[in-house]
Amino acid sequence: MKTNGGPPAASGHSVSRDGQERRWRRMAQKEYLQAKLTQFLREDRIQLWKPPYTDENKEVGLALKDLAKKYSDKLECCENEVEKIMEEIRCKAIERGTGNEHYKTTGIATIEVFLPPRVRKDRKNRLETRLHITGRELRSKIAETFGFQESYIKIVINKKQLQLGRTLEEQGVTHNVKAMVLELKQSEEDTRKNVQVEEDEQNEAKLKEKRIQRTKRGLEILAERAEMVVDPETTPYLDIANQTGRSIRMPPSERKALVLAMGYHEKGRAFLKRKEYGIALPCLLDADRYFWGSACCHSYQVAFSLHFGPHIN
Repeated sequence: MKTNGGPPAASGHSVSRDGQERRWRRMAQKEYLQAKLTQFLREDRIQLWKPPYTDENKEVGLALKDLAKKYSDKLECCENEVEKIMEEIRCKAIERGTGNEHYKTTGIATIEVFLPPRVRKDRKNRLETRLHITGRELRSKIAETFGFQESYIKIVINKKQLQLGRTLEEQGVTHNVKAMVLELKQSEEDTRKNVQVEEDEQNEAKLKEKRIQRTKRGLEILAERAEMVVDPETTPYLDIANQTGRSIRMPPSERKALVLAMGYHEKGRAFLKRKEYGIALPCLLDADRYFWGSACCHSYQVAFSLHFGPHIN
């Protein structure tokens, strides 16, 4: 299709992306200017909240404009933009000074709260509180003020997670401190429950494994005794007979395999009756393995009976 020779129209996605990049550049430039102007003010020991930059009514003084021109020439950038940023710095300094006076008078501290990234507007906020409250009370206050679920946030102050059971004073929280709010995908209580469930499942699995191993060891001991020539009056023995009751002779290895097969089968049935399926299944699988591993099972149709001596409980 032919065009009228003009430049190609930009798609909606590219326009949106370009606009976003421009906003990022403006934000980065503003942060850079703020950092440089703050540095200049400290080097020149200039206090914008005092005369001649602020009058007795806390309004901006004429000297601020001259200072803005001086710094804009130094930075080689727009004088109006520099003046605007310096006015923001001055207002924040006055706000901080007012807060300091308020804290000295009332004992009510100001905490600068930084909200999660998803809160696009006013990520940095101020919250007034007394310092004798607990961390749990502060968390509750932040959740209520900024619309969070209390159990789904953590508070970090001075690079440490706020402890809920101790007071703010005990944790070194002071006036004008910065607090960062971290939003969790699940509450701490849910996390503890999940950890507890995992631990319980692991402990249950270990217990099942111990019971299976104990069962195996007991059956192996019984099978080893069945291979020995013993006195039937004092020692348990195994008699293998056909359907008519006539004893069947078989090699010791076959006898042992059949003892294990019968033992695992009976144990498996017992565990099934108690609905302990996790233990019953390995026993039944072992019974099947030993039974079909015995050559006699393919040659004879036999009935089994176990007889135990008087000293075995």
